Amino acid sequence: MDHSLADLDTMTLTEAQALPYAERDRLLDLIIADGRHQSTEMVSYRNGLYCDYFEEDMVRMLKVRAVKILCRGTTSSGFDGVIVGESDAEQYRAAFRHIQTTLEAAGSSFQRVVTLMVFLTNMDNWPLLNDIYREFVTDTPCRAVIGTTGLAQKPLSIEIVECVAYRVTP
Repeated sequence: MDHSLADLDTMTLTEAQALPYAERDRLLDLIIADGRHQSTEMVSYRNGLYCDYFEEDMVRMLKVRAVKILCRGTTSSGFDGVIVGESDAEQYRAAFRHIQTTLEAAGSSFQRVVTLMVFLTNMDNWPLLNDIYREFVTDTPCRAVIGTTGLAQKPLSIEIVECVAYRVTP
């Protein structure tokens, strides 16, 4: 049975948490989508890149038994310390793939990311980052991209320093 957010709002905590996992999981997607907002209706260059703010509705999150996932800072380095990719584009994709691996291991996905913060060593690559970002991120989280003069290893060109997402517990 497909419940709406209005249905969820009328349920008690016990009723909502008794819903099957798949239904609570589907409702989480609705909760996250409902929490993403823009501060103005004006169309700008940011379309498809990020939302202005996210309202974390803790009551709804509690009802579906959602858990917040905080990912560690991630670069294009593999777990062996070897940098993946020789070009900036390859490094950007590797960093996003590493975050994707972490999110999947935690039971989540990029569609459930609500906050993302990225450091770049070359802000001239802003358009390149946005193109690669769009390959991975389809639902716009709050996002910041910050230029830096260097990262932990000299050849690194990107670090995703903050990624916050959600999942539903069984």
